[in-house]
Amino acid sequence: MKVAVVYESRTGNTARVAEMIGAAVQELGHEVGIWPTEKANLDYLTDADMVFLGTWTGGIIVTGHHPGDGGKLLAMPGIWGKPTAGFMTYALHAGKVLDKMSDIVTLLGGVWLGGRLFKRGKLDEGLASFVVAALDAAEESLGVAS
Repeated sequence: MKVAVVYESRTGNTARVAEMIGAAVQELGHEVGIWPTEKANLDYLTDADMVFLGTWTGGIIVTGHHPGDGGKLLAMPGIWGKPTAGFMTYALHAGKVLDKMSDIVTLLGGVWLGGRLFKRGKLDEGLASFVVAALDAAEESLGVAS
């Protein structure tokens, strides 16, 4: 499969997770491209079979959590019909922020495969199993035999 990893990062944590996801995807034998949203390769994104879309967690417990730079994510080109897995980084508590990420993916036209939260200081925890599960779900969604 051809996989695009697109992300927003404020402190560098989400960029690190994006790079780790890309490396895991490549290690599993898939083609991968990795970009921040404003530099996403539109031709590659158009041809991609699936997308990993990531950002950081904004907000505080009192006012609710939200996908950081959600406006920048919504400004990127549509991912119509593409199986999409979300990933988000957080520092202390993420609440139900993945539900809001699902809404963004849906607004962009993607098919939500689910997502994963990555805590600062433990960015690689659960990453490999997340990538494998997302790729398997994308292949199933696309009707591709693995």
